[in-house]
Amino acid sequence: MTAFDDQTTRPELVPVDRELDARMRLLPALNLAEDRPVPVFDDLAAALAAEAAELVASPVGFYSMVNIFKDGYQYFAGMYVPAGQGSGPSQTAASEIPPVQRFMPRDQGWCVHTLDRRKILPLEDIYDSPRWAGNGAVARLGARTYLGGPLIHQSTDTGIGTICLVGDRVTAWGRSSVSLMKHYQQQTLALINELPVQEPHLLTPPC
Repeated sequence: MTAFDDQTTRPELVPVDRELDARMRLLPALNLAEDRPVPVFDDLAAALAAEAAELVASPVGFYSMVNIFKDGYQYFAGMYVPAGQGSGPSQTAASEIPPVQRFMPRDQGWCVHTLDRRKILPLEDIYDSPRWAGNGAVARLGARTYLGGPLIHQSTDTGIGTICLVGDRVTAWGRSSVSLMKHYQQQTLALINELPVQEPHLLTPPC
């Protein structure tokens, strides 16, 4: 549920992370506690970016991230960065992405709102609303458009993070793009949900 400021009654710029404790207990069981690239997520991000660019005929492509929420920051366990301008395959290899680019403060970007809503968030033009445009990711990524889907761990109903697209041009996402995002959202969740949740006492190393 979206949090509201008590005095203005407007949605807060950064929703309260009510699932933080549950998520931080769950991530070790899913092998997602460590801040490290997950190759299968890098592959998913690249595939999503390629299909989305083809679907909306984007000549420059999109950033794509599988975003795991941590305590006060986001970590892109999967990431694709479009290299340069123009058409054709212009992928930056996942191994070449500087590690610092995989971190983002929790108060930047739009994924925090996607997870808070627990449903797909399409922003065709981020500048349409001061709420979305007043965001550090606009300058950091040259962002003008966003499409994201929440990742909810099935058996515990815990919000883990998001999978998203970010681009530098206004994009008419439409139903086909939302359906594509839902498809990759389910693919990512399937990989996460296949991992067994261990009992908490099994996660504690012996003394």
